[in-house]
Amino acid sequence: MNLMFVDYVVTDGGIAMRFLSDNPGAGNESYYTILITDAEMAVISAEPQLRTLVMSKLNRKLRATGFATKLDSFIGQRFTI
Repeated sequence: MNLMFVDYVVTDGGIAMRFLSDNPGAGNESYYTILITDAEMAVISAEPQLRTLVMSKLNRKLRATGFATKLDSFIGQRFTI
């Protein structure tokens, strides 16, 4: 999946970066947002470190989104524990 960095917002917790997918495919989102925290920014000193951090956060987000689609069938069901 190709993602294009489209904008960012400075928040109290860090910087939220937003990405747009040109072809998300069935069940996938078009927009993905990751947050670079103040603590993460404090240890990044070069662009390659930032790129690695952004890529790892996007990969985690994509894996989580893929897993979340499996939960759709549970919506509205009751679970007895």
